[in-house]
Amino acid sequence: MTSSTEYKATLHLPADTDILITRTFQAPADLVYTAMTTPEHVRRWWGAGHGEVTTCDIDLRVGGAWRFVLTQPDGSEVAFSGEYLELDPPGRTVHTERYEAVPAPPSTITTTYDEHDGVTTMRALCRYDSKETRDAVIASGMETGMNASYDAIDALLPTLR
Repeated sequence: MTSSTEYKATLHLPADTDILITRTFQAPADLVYTAMTTPEHVRRWWGAGHGEVTTCDIDLRVGGAWRFVLTQPDGSEVAFSGEYLELDPPGRTVHTERYEAVPAPPSTITTTYDEHDGVTTMRALCRYDSKETRDAVIASGMETGMNASYDAIDALLPTLR
């Protein structure tokens, strides 16, 4: 198996309100999709070592809601939630995402999973309400947490085969 350190997510800023995240996983698209949309699996990777996932609700249907809560070692909670707008497994999802601690409109995230020879390239286009919101997300340290979570997915994927 290839080391996760060889596959870090890249961030591109294709527009003032957008972040494009690209990450390669050494697994078929259906496994990557399953890892990212099944509560028992999400609990194993989301937040990757920054606390305990205490809530992981996923109603995986168009119009269905999702909510993840991470309780950090100091007892504080980090919560994200949203709604599924489109589902086309295992190739594409569109959902909203809201960081519950900040009163900002939700972002819309379009994720594609492109598989070639058993390797999946995931692209997540995150669209925000403004450049200021997008820049605040980047400044929050999201890239470090995101890469830790993606590395945890790498560790999870072989167990799903």
